[in-house]
Amino acid sequence: MSYINTTNINVLTLLLQGDFSLDDFSLYLNLEKKSIYKNINFINSFLKDENLPTITLNNNLYSLKLSKEQWNSLFSRNDFITNDETIDYLYIKFIHNGFINLEHEKTILNISRSSVLRYFNDIKDILKNNHSEYVYIPGKGLKITYISEKDKNLFCKKLIKYFIKSDFSLNHSIFVTELLQSYNIQKLLDDLYRLFKSISMPITHFIISFLCSLIVCVKVFNGFNLKGEYDYDDYLEIQKFIKIYLKDWDSDYQNQIFYFIVRLKNNHVNFEPIILDKAYKIINELKQQLDLQTLDKSLELVLLKKICFSIFKYENHILKIKNLHINDKERKIFDILDKILKKLEFDLFFCDKVSIIYILKKVIIEHNQHKIKNVLLLFNEIIILDDGYLKENLNNISNKFNFHIEPSFFYKLNPKNYNNKYDLILSDEHNLSSTIGVLNNFSYVQILETINNIIFENSLKSIANK
Repeated sequence: MSYINTTNINVLTLLLQGDFSLDDFSLYLNLEKKSIYKNINFINSFLKDENLPTITLNNNLYSLKLSKEQWNSLFSRNDFITNDETIDYLYIKFIHNGFINLEHEKTILNISRSSVLRYFNDIKDILKNNHSEYVYIPGKGLKITYISEKDKNLFCKKLIKYFIKSDFSLNHSIFVTELLQSYNIQKLLDDLYRLFKSISMPITHFIISFLCSLIVCVKVFNGFNLKGEYDYDDYLEIQKFIKIYLKDWDSDYQNQIFYFIVRLKNNHVNFEPIILDKAYKIINELKQQLDLQTLDKSLELVLLKKICFSIFKYENHILKIKNLHINDKERKIFDILDKILKKLEFDLFFCDKVSIIYILKKVIIEHNQHKIKNVLLLFNEIIILDDGYLKENLNNISNKFNFHIEPSFFYKLNPKNYNNKYDLILSDEHNLSSTIGVLNNFSYVQILETINNIIFENSLKSIANK
């Protein structure tokens, strides 16, 4: 009988989310290819013992075709839990109940006494470093006598991790699920959805996971001090909706939700200071390296939130994977980000780095759009029949550029007439001039995409020449 380990479970967690090459596995799991190959062979041995389909390789992609029921059965096994999840469960249960009996827990987890003691040694180190206190009650177990602010925050973080993973993966602790059964989280999710819908506010995975964690924190240690220096009389309408949609929930929880939403309304970034500090260090380096010193605050906020969430995922081992790819130009930004992370001695999951690159590309384009104002579109007069319709569509989509449209015939008559009149000239004819951008057709979507790509390429050249 083959017994699964943490790395095996991580490989299966990825295969649950899609097909991956050996290179992909190596990037996402930060492991040598030889190690990945050995793990896949081990997993296949395990799957054979369980009479399940095995991992197959097609066109250099590994895949595992299990039914929804088979995946559910696999991840609901009591022995299908990583070392991190075991430690998280024991920590959450100890803080939540204020008491723990390790002899009882080894039976629940189906592990040896030495194993449960080894796991709990990590928890004792955490509690000691965070200045929380507990006592041993002979013949019964361990009892919490004092929970520090650090451990309150860590308890909440571990719950957030659990709820985030519950949202996208089967690989979350069934033991924590059982511990939280009495909280009726499904009803809370429904009520929160209706609340945020009523006040027209977007809600992310991180926010919803925090709000689900908050209901537990309110019960265990009365939650957190989320009140800020705002004029709360300006938000009485929100308070009214909270009382309507969260009427079945504790008044203390309602108050904390109210303070939290007001913080969101004021663009407060709801991550702990240590994560914010790391994110700002990364952003400051990016601004310097990418010539973004005067970056618009709204663009910086988008980037900040993404980097904070990426740091949170990496530090809490949340393997939410999306198979993303970047082109050669985007790779240049990727390499800059990688060098910054190494300089700061930070790291992120590969897929999060790529997601940040996508955001950075958008940031770079929007930051540099002011450098192009007047755009001339030269079209073969036989092809374009109604330039008024095209211009109207372009102006409806973007008011950042002044578009002028002419047949390319006029340009051919005397190109000098167009010198210094336009910041950018585009045409559907390939041989007009080496300085003229090329369009395949006069689709307004493609025109704007081409302009943005040129802005991005010019920005990369400027960065390379610094």
